[in-house]
Amino acid sequence: MERSSVAIVTGGASGVGAATVKALVARGVRVVSVDRAEHQVPGESLAVVGDVVAEATWTKALAAADALGGPPDKLVVNAARLVVGTVLDVDAGGLRETLEVNVVGAYRAVRACLPSMIERGGGAIVTVASTASLVAEQGLAAYCASKGALLQLTRCVAVDHARQGIRANCVCPGAIDTPFFREHVDAAPDPAAFLAKKEARHPSGRILSPEEVAATIDYLLSPPASGINGSAVTVDGGLLASFDFSA
Repeated sequence: MERSSVAIVTGGASGVGAATVKALVARGVRVVSVDRAEHQVPGESLAVVGDVVAEATWTKALAAADALGGPPDKLVVNAARLVVGTVLDVDAGGLRETLEVNVVGAYRAVRACLPSMIERGGGAIVTVASTASLVAEQGLAAYCASKGALLQLTRCVAVDHARQGIRANCVCPGAIDTPFFREHVDAAPDPAAFLAKKEARHPSGRILSPEEVAATIDYLLSPPASGINGSAVTVDGGLLASFDFSA
């Protein structure tokens, strides 16, 4: 086990978050999993039920970390909100809700964990954005805006606190087979055709698994990734490396 290794993972009840919790536990890290849904976690870990936007949630999460031997030296910001639509489809309330979870929730997570990381001499932060933080995707105006903001927030944390031993990196997945992605698929007029198109766009010809993203997150949190800071790491099966001229 790494020295005093305690991680907090948001959105840990399902998808990439749940896969990340399992990956960290598998290598001896004790994890506090934060999610709005009731859930169970493996190994020497604890689940905290709460909204990442609420300050009270972070009071509970840090107390849980202390119970595991904390404070945390690792933070994974994975909780997210997806609202489908263009600027004309999504009203101010939908935009505000998306930004609250995807940006404000991330900001509060970092603010909650950063002081103790600095005090102990360093820590690693990984935020989970999206390829939608790097390129625009049709019909996801609010989501793209929020994920772009999350990427820039991560970079700011990296450059502001690198000399205090903090590393902050952003993982940018493409389409991942999670309940979150399925929600997006189900919102399409023809879900089967939409899914087939998504698969065909990837050079790998398939939608990636949550475990593939979790493996990258796990690596970025580990000592061998000590030279990686302020980076946007795509885990997209080659999606952004390609352009389909046949379309």
